[in-house]
Amino acid sequence: MTFNPIPCHEALQPFIRNYWVLSAQCTAHGTQQIFSNGAASLHFYLSQAVKLEDMPHTPVTSEPQNQRTSQPHTSTPSEPQSLKYRTALNRHDIGCMGVITEEGPLEIFGVEFVPFCARMFFRIDDTRPHLTPEDTGDDEFVELSNAIHSASNHEERKTLLDDFFCKRLSEIPADDINLERMSDVFHQIVPTDGSVAHPPIGHEDFTPTDLASTACLSQKQFTRVFNKYVGMNPKTYLRLLRFNKALMELKNNATHSKEDSTSMTEVAWRCGYYDLAHMISDFRSLSGYSPSEMLAAGAKLTETFGSQFSGLMKKKIKIENVI
Repeated sequence: MTFNPIPCHEALQPFIRNYWVLSAQCTAHGTQQIFSNGAASLHFYLSQAVKLEDMPHTPVTSEPQNQRTSQPHTSTPSEPQSLKYRTALNRHDIGCMGVITEEGPLEIFGVEFVPFCARMFFRIDDTRPHLTPEDTGDDEFVELSNAIHSASNHEERKTLLDDFFCKRLSEIPADDINLERMSDVFHQIVPTDGSVAHPPIGHEDFTPTDLASTACLSQKQFTRVFNKYVGMNPKTYLRLLRFNKALMELKNNATHSKEDSTSMTEVAWRCGYYDLAHMISDFRSLSGYSPSEMLAAGAKLTETFGSQFSGLMKKKIKIENVI
């Protein structure tokens, strides 16, 4: 399995982290498991239409790669048997998403949004976790999907996406005050060094109250605005942020010598967990692994919040000579 990021147009980088291509050869009917990072994603399934489901929180047995793993899949009565996706706009709430594939090649062209930015480009008020372009009632999105699938190479797909998103960016009102507020909030909690920001008074994570204060909104107003832009409440997102921070800490810790490494308890404390037991419980709930099981499996983790993240918004959005 290979995972390759592709830079988007520079005008889009405050809002879209990158495009990416995942390629694999599936030897049997199975499920590619994707851990949630709190951001909506857009997937174009190029080689085969797939089924999607929200995965049960049970440990997997094969080696995870780039936060994606394969495991045998057994259908349940609640699983839709007929709906397959060629293109899906996915909401990532708590848990894992399963991409159910058939034997043969698998190739996905994806878009990784900055967490609060997918709703800048799409109307996704629908509460379903996976939406087709037709579900959104967006004719331009339908046309984009068809063009992406008809394109002859990934460079052409990148150009199509750059043109689509830059056009939509130019249509966003420059005086969207709530977008500015969300930018300020995310610049505070996801700094450019990729670490989790903490209040100066202690090691605990920011609370929803802290974030509401940054946005200059009441707790109730902030929760409503946050839900609109991110698709989940602030408490849930902070939980996912802490989980992904711990993933990176464990990855980095595993590469150090025994003398330089930190204990699992120290990792839990530094990532804002009350104690190690709470971190283990959170890992099992969100990924199906305990931290030690994930390390033993040799997990290769992608960096969710890294140095290329930018939450800074321009007061005036102006796109010239792009389309």
